Amino acid sequence: MNSMLRKISGPGLSLILFAATAWLLHKELRTYHLSDILNAFDAIPGAYLWVAAGLTVLSYAVMTGYDVLAIHYIRHPLAYSKIGMASFIGYAFSNNIGMSMIAGASVRYRLYSVWGLSALQITQVVAFCALTMWLGFFTLGGAIFLIEPPTIPATIHLPPASLRPIGMVMLAVVLTYLMVTTIKKTAIKIRHWEFQLPSVGLFDSQLIIAALDWILASLALFVLLTPGTTISYPKFLAVYLLAQLAGLVSQVPGGLGVFETVIVPIQTNI
Repeated sequence: MNSMLRKISGPGLSLILFAATAWLLHKELRTYHLSDILNAFDAIPGAYLWVAAGLTVLSYAVMTGYDVLAIHYIRHPLAYSKIGMASFIGYAFSNNIGMSMIAGASVRYRLYSVWGLSALQITQVVAFCALTMWLGFFTLGGAIFLIEPPTIPATIHLPPASLRPIGMVMLAVVLTYLMVTTIKKTAIKIRHWEFQLPSVGLFDSQLIIAALDWILASLALFVLLTPGTTISYPKFLAVYLLAQLAGLVSQVPGGLGVFETVIVPIQTNI
């Protein structure tokens, strides 16, 4: 019975969150009609669509850098064509079906194991990619939340009212990680497995790759919104990162409903 509850608790929680956010999103958009939405889509110039598509492709290309750095970290020679394939397929699954750690790890295990990586090495690759993504998010989010924090509407019920404290915590986490990698030279032991912290030399590369990925992804959406909004990109980026954080934490497939529930009311109140 307990094992059954554990199996259904994750999907069940995601379903509840999706239902709740769908209701909140319906409440926010109830004044709009389908014709308004279709007209807004038609109003987007074709050139903007091509630019957004190009930014999306470029974002996925940059995301392969996560795995490139991870393979370099475990010191296992592997052709970029294979690394890029594993990265693209892994992120395509994890970004769209939720449970990012499980979905992305499953794809990587299937491919990397065929190409000679051990279970421990694949675990290290997955952990390194996740760490890199969050380092970039915390660095970029921490900085933008301090510089251009949007006002959080009361309808979202998200304490605190300002994102500046969250930004300071994010940057503190990044600085703590940098200090640990600088000071601790020995491996971290978890049961029978040992994990060597990435070198300080990889730190800059991790931040650049991850921050660039988040910037390109946000620009793809910002370009589509540009014809009908006067929001500056820094303020939009703060909103985008907060919405992404909510979607990632919820583990709802693709952040569907959660992302929109956060971004719509904040955008209209900036």
